[in-house]
Amino acid sequence: MAEFSTQSSTCGAREPTNFNRRLVMRGLLALVWATSLLQIERPARAAERQALQGHVPAVTGRLQALGRLAGTNRLELVIGLPLRNRQALSQLLQEMYDPANPNYHRYLTPEQFAERFGPTKQDYEAVIAFAKANGLTLTGTHPNRTLLDVSGSVECIENALHLRMRRYQHPSESRKFYAPDAEPSLDLAVPVLAINGLDDLTQPHPMNLRATPFKSVPQAIPYANGTGPRGNLIGRDFRAAYVPDVSMDGSGQTVGLLEFDSYYPSDILAYESLAGLPNVLLTNVLLNG
Repeated sequence: MAEFSTQSSTCGAREPTNFNRRLVMRGLLALVWATSLLQIERPARAAERQALQGHVPAVTGRLQALGRLAGTNRLELVIGLPLRNRQALSQLLQEMYDPANPNYHRYLTPEQFAERFGPTKQDYEAVIAFAKANGLTLTGTHPNRTLLDVSGSVECIENALHLRMRRYQHPSESRKFYAPDAEPSLDLAVPVLAINGLDDLTQPHPMNLRATPFKSVPQAIPYANGTGPRGNLIGRDFRAAYVPDVSMDGSGQTVGLLEFDSYYPSDILAYESLAGLPNVLLTNVLLNG
């Protein structure tokens, strides 16, 4: 049975009012006449619909849907675009690690990589235009143009991707989750690699929160003694143990940590104080809020 919605939508064109209906009809007649003349010389071609794969969790095939996800709910999505010149990229990677090759250790800057292998600016702008035309809000762009952050109502997402968002009972957890009932498809000529955020079947969670007291750990004979509590390696001990006689000290380098929860900056300060390390600059980059 087909499903219909009586709610007004901001995802597509609105119906003309009685006031301007006659004007719209005249405009449509003129448009049809002009289009027929253009098609004599060159037929217009719409963007072919592309279908993506791997976005419907396999478990939903064994579950009974509890109903539709409310159309007014908002979801945060990330649209991924594929890299260009994949064969040339594979060849370059081989050359970068071949000591006999002139490109050995000649690494690209992020800007150079985006220019040679990232999606083109035209393709990126086309995806942005597609999102906006379908009622989605642009929430973030990325310099290498491989990712595009958008948000929108479930109704707009369903219309843009030609699917329906369903609610299910989680098979092993006492909670409900949402997922699409079909693979997303887009009326867009630019190739899309994947769309993240269409389901919340799997949620990040700690693997182990059990604490092991020091006194319960069997005493072992260490290969090296550190300067931390009970001789544990800490701070500069790791450098002495793993990379002795190396002149590089990490100046100008940035380390990125992916975390699915918040943290206590005081823990960083306490470790730096205990290890006698200088204070490091912390920059938080929030994803999807």
